[in-house]
This record gives sequence, C-alpha cells and structure tokens, in this order.
Amino acid sequence: MSAIDPPLQEMVYRSLKEDYAAGVLSPGRRLDVQEIADRYRSSKTPAREALCRLWGEGLIEPHPDGGLRLSQYEGDKLIRLYAWNMNLLMGLVNEVRPSALKRAIEKAAQQALQQTPLGIAQAVGSLFLSLASATGNEFAIWSINNLNERLHYVRIGEVQNIGDAVKEVRTLTNVSVVSLPKSMRRRLEAYHMRRIDRQKGDPV
Repeated sequence: MSAIDPPLQEMVYRSLKEDYAAGVLSPGRRLDVQEIADRYRSSKTPAREALCRLWGEGLIEPHPDGGLRLSQYEGDKLIRLYAWNMNLLMGLVNEVRPSALKRAIEKAAQQALQQTPLGIAQAVGSLFLSLASATGNEFAIWSINNLNERLHYVRIGEVQNIGDAVKEVRTLTNVSVVSLPKSMRRRLEAYHMRRIDRQKGDPV
C-alpha cells in the first residue's frame, strides 16, 4: 500500500457501500465480521470499523441472533421514513426555481432505466438526489442521499410489477406539464402516499 492509498478500514467501508448499492447484500441475513473480513481481504478490526460506520448511517442494525444485519424498515418505522422523505422532497421543490427543477429532472431522466428492481430503485434514488442537488444545499444533499440509502433495499423489495414501476418512474420524470413545481409536488405526494397506505393496509 502506498502512502496515498486510503487506509484498509476506508477501503473495506467503500467496498461494503458499493456492494450495498449494487443490491448484493441479503436483507435479514446476519452479517458476520469474519465473513466480511474474508470477503474484502482484511483483518476483523477494519471490517468491524467499516460495519460500525454503516450502523451509524442507519444502514445496518443488530441481528436478534447476534452480529448485524441490514436495517429492517417496516410498519410504523417505514411509514415515518416515507413521510419524512416526502416532506423533505416537497420542501426542496419549493426552494428550486422552475428552470433548475426541470434541469434536475431531465438530468436524472437521461440515465438509462434498467428495468429490474435494482435499476428502478436506482432511478428513483437518482431523481431524488438530483432534486436535492438542484438546491445547492449540502445538508439537503446529505439528507436525501442518506434516505436513499436507508430506503434502497425497501425500494428493491417493493417492485412487484416491473411495468407499473417503470411507468411510475416515467411519470415522476415527465417535464411536459404546465406547472412543473405544482405537478412534481403532487407526484411526490402520490408516490409516497401509495407506500404509506400500503404499510397501513389501506387500499392503494
């Protein structure tokens, strides 16, 4: 390792985050420190430190049988997370000029939409992060990025019908409307309320 290489703990952390984003971790499965160390060719200490960072970001939590697992967001906990994500995004739309809002949506829509649960989850996250980036507010960007990561596996798991999910993404990224800010707020509310109602057991 050269003097400019990141420390091993940072390398393990980055690799873990890449695998997390790629959807290769298994929800509910116990994350074993030794297994993580072996996977990323490190000792247990860098692996444990990397996992602690993910725990601090809300991406993993203690497993009932010991060790750690991906954070389980469901029921009231997931409802609150959806509600916060919705309110934050709708507030951000109010802060962005219509021209900047249009550019942000178009930027997200330019990326090829992979018609898989992972691809759809990535497309939604990319759009929401683009909206936050349009504000130029680093705290908004950090908050939406963290919410994207917390909801990433939820979004992958919720895709039951690829066609409906693709249609939803295309609706979210449609800029051919009279009042884009008003339309975007309505879309964001509808997107999140569908999920909140589903968690409540209400008809969607």
